[in-house]
Amino acid sequence: MVKFLLKNISGLFLIFILICCFWLLLHRGSARFYAASPYKTAALNLWTPIQESVNWLISFPESTLNAVRELGTLRKEVNRLQLENQSLHTELSNQKSVESELTRLKEILQIKAKLPHQAQIARIITHDPSTWNKSFVIDIGSDDGVEPDSSVISEQGIVGRVLEVDPKHSRVLLLTDKESSISGVDQRSRVTGIVQGTGKNEFRYGYVTAGEDVQNDDLIVSSGLGGIYPKGYAIGTVVKKTQSENGLNVEIEMAPVVDFGALDYVFVLPPINVYE
Repeated sequence: MVKFLLKNISGLFLIFILICCFWLLLHRGSARFYAASPYKTAALNLWTPIQESVNWLISFPESTLNAVRELGTLRKEVNRLQLENQSLHTELSNQKSVESELTRLKEILQIKAKLPHQAQIARIITHDPSTWNKSFVIDIGSDDGVEPDSSVISEQGIVGRVLEVDPKHSRVLLLTDKESSISGVDQRSRVTGIVQGTGKNEFRYGYVTAGEDVQNDDLIVSSGLGGIYPKGYAIGTVVKKTQSENGLNVEIEMAPVVDFGALDYVFVLPPINVYE
């Protein structure tokens, strides 16, 4: 018997505790239960932590489940807010792009109004894939009255001339192309010469004899000769002057005034015989 009790003392103690708890549950509603008694006080002190533990064990799974549900809801809300934030950023970016485009168009219209010749605004839609500084395509063509050899300018100066035309588009040959040339004049000294493209972002100012007054930083503008480009538009500035080997001429290098890589809109002028 003693061995049995020792072997099962934990189970017997648990049964005793459960009986005490059951008894307390039966009598806790009666007035006699609250009468002063050291045994009842001890039993109450014993029951309270057990009851709290049981309540915690019962409520823990439900609380955990609720927490998991709330966490899932919060994650969905975070994802929704992130998508909404991304959408708002995209919308704001698009709005800024539109505002920037409108500002640019306003500037272009103001420049067009100051041009002495009738001009059409054209947007550059693609560059020549083989080499960006030779030609590009604009979004107006013969349906808009564009003709081959129409001169193309920007707010900075001369860009090139129309090479090919279809009803909706035109290809513009840049002034930097090796096949391009234009009659120029030194704005300061009035020395004339021929500006030639090099295929790079620079020009050669040729047919200038030795001793002519051409200095570094002089601005070369279009002379109006040649039947394509109008008179008085900027072409480039002199950056280097070298005496030729025969001593009869000078070799002059020029830097374009137009930033060809940053062009977005250009102006197409009618053929020179229209306004001369």
